[in-house]
Amino acid sequence: MPSPFAIDNLQLRRGKFSLDIPHLVVEQGSVIGLVGRNGAGKSTLLELLAGLRRADGGTVRVFGLDPWTQGEKVRLRTGWMSDDMPIWALQIDQLLATLRGFYPTWDDGLVASLADRLELDPTRHVSTLSKGEHTRLRLLLTLAFKPDLLLLDEPATGLDVPSRRALLELILGVVRDGTRTVLVSSHQVDDVERIADRILLIESGRITADGTAAHVAGSAPNLEERLAGARDLAR
Repeated sequence: MPSPFAIDNLQLRRGKFSLDIPHLVVEQGSVIGLVGRNGAGKSTLLELLAGLRRADGGTVRVFGLDPWTQGEKVRLRTGWMSDDMPIWALQIDQLLATLRGFYPTWDDGLVASLADRLELDPTRHVSTLSKGEHTRLRLLLTLAFKPDLLLLDEPATGLDVPSRRALLELILGVVRDGTRTVLVSSHQVDDVERIADRILLIESGRITADGTAAHVAGSAPNLEERLAGARDLAR
């Protein structure tokens, strides 16, 4: 079975910014935390895996498929969420009914359960939601079709600490069955440490550390201090 995603000799250039990843493979069923300072390349890497950007060189494969040229097939198995992911301006139940038709694996029971747990009223219109409610709705939409790979870019934006941690625990409760894989990027390093099996530290477009939180922290007291000392990138 192909790896959830694999990268070889990846290169991307955008002005002064460059992303270079010689090799990266993840195991099925793992939760990987992606950490780094602003402009280090976290979002760019997630967008490449989601098929939203095209690499200049090398290969990116998601379940053995090219996410740029075979995006439709990749999206049927991959949930992508960012804090600015656009949502159609519909009533929530109308939005769910519309999107349901795109995904053969859409799970109505899961959707109903998540809407209840996330305190989302299906009769509300998207335009009336707060920032935190938008975040919770994006998560529901990302989980609704039970994707095999979750790509989460700052998934808890707009939530306070208890809500943020509850949301991350909810994600794990849905996907933690040994078959689904999660790659999550967040500035909240303690949240990432709490849920991730493996941490990737990205600095100036390069993965400079890969392993447990303790391994990535190295000689620093903890992962947050290690990140504070990471190289800046003007992007």
